[in-house]
Amino acid sequence: MLTTLLLACTTGAGKGHPVGTVTALGTGDGELDASAALWTYVVGNAEGLDDPRDLGFDPTGDLWIANRVDDHTFIILNPGTDSQIVDDRQDGYAKHFMEETSAFSFETAAGAEEFGPEFGSCGESENTYNGRYAPDDFMGPVLWSTDLTIFGEQNPHGLGAHLDMQHESPDCVGIAWEQANVYWVFDGYHSAIVRYDFQADHGIGNDDHSDGIVYQLSEPTVTRVDNAPGHMMIDPSTGILYIADTGGGRVLWLDTASGSQGQDIRQVQEQIQTYAYWDNASWGELITGLDRPGGLALDGQGHLMVGEYGTGVIHAYDLDGTEIQSLDTGWGEGAIYGIEAGPDGKLWVVDNAAPAVYRLDAGG
Repeated sequence: MLTTLLLACTTGAGKGHPVGTVTALGTGDGELDASAALWTYVVGNAEGLDDPRDLGFDPTGDLWIANRVDDHTFIILNPGTDSQIVDDRQDGYAKHFMEETSAFSFETAAGAEEFGPEFGSCGESENTYNGRYAPDDFMGPVLWSTDLTIFGEQNPHGLGAHLDMQHESPDCVGIAWEQANVYWVFDGYHSAIVRYDFQADHGIGNDDHSDGIVYQLSEPTVTRVDNAPGHMMIDPSTGILYIADTGGGRVLWLDTASGSQGQDIRQVQEQIQTYAYWDNASWGELITGLDRPGGLALDGQGHLMVGEYGTGVIHAYDLDGTEIQSLDTGWGEGAIYGIEAGPDGKLWVVDNAAPAVYRLDAGG
């Protein structure tokens, strides 16, 4: 249900802001001086990173990076400091559970999980086991523990260390955590936004998915761009989901508390508790006219950062869609993937072209 609950606005940069506005992009209004931006190298090709796609911080402040080409995950302890440690891991069954990983999303308020704080991942894959077999589309979001004695270390049943998985969203390019064991994904195969409730996880390396509750939104529809991000973020203070609709050239908002269950969807891939459409959700266009927006970040100060895959420009917006600032990284088309506001309030950015992860320490 398209509504105007939030103002869809692309009016002039800095409108209504005092001179010298401060966001995670830096200080100033309008187009910032790219020559004043200070980018600090964190990790890259020298440490074995060669296809970084997304990044995120766990509750301890460790930085996790998805390296798509080889299904590896890089965990950076004490990131960006002189004492940082680079831990390169591959899950015991990464060829399925971490195949073509495109997006991560970490809990921001850990509960009483048996296996410690958790995160979700999803992959832009139709399940070929790294090209070994014909695609069967048996893919979707995966639940993991951030406990480093579990992730990439335990493999009790030959299915790696994953805690749960659902398989209704191949070609997934974005994922956002809502609450315990509940995630939203950008399903590129069905051009849909889908809500996944794993309910109780099945434990390390098991495969009981029967309690899953999956709702595919009947609207809005979204458009995946091959090999490009389509990331999502939930504002925990409002429950609003922000969506980078890459192929649509826009950023959407969606009220996660709105809507109602619709008709069942014919279950093809697996037997789960519920697989149905979700109708009449409230949503709207927040920002339009972008060149393949992909990376999204909320800076904790009421600003939404949007990375344009098509240009290499990062924009800062108020949550009503008013543009405040923009910063041209100079990296060009196809470079910016994941962006994240770190625990330090600074912007951490994946430059896939380098390939590297950088921290923005100052912008002018």
